[in-house]
Amino acid sequence: MYVCICRGITDKQLIHSIDEGATTMKALSTELGIGNQCGKCCQCTKKILNQTLIKQAQQQPQVA
Repeated sequence: MYVCICRGITDKQLIHSIDEGATTMKALSTELGIGNQCGKCCQCTKKILNQTLIKQAQQQPQVA
C-alpha cells in the first residue's frame, strides 16, 4: 500500500527501513523523505512505525 503519494513510499519500504534500524519519524524522513511535502502521510507512518517497533520488541527473547 502507498503511504506517501508525494514520494511514492510504500508500507513495505517503511517496514524495511524500520527493520534496518530507523526508529523515529526523523530517521524515516531523512532516509526516505517521508512527510516532507504535504504531510498527510505522517499519521499513517507513525502508526506503521509504532506497530513495527512493538512487533520487534515482542520477538526479542526475554532475559531475566
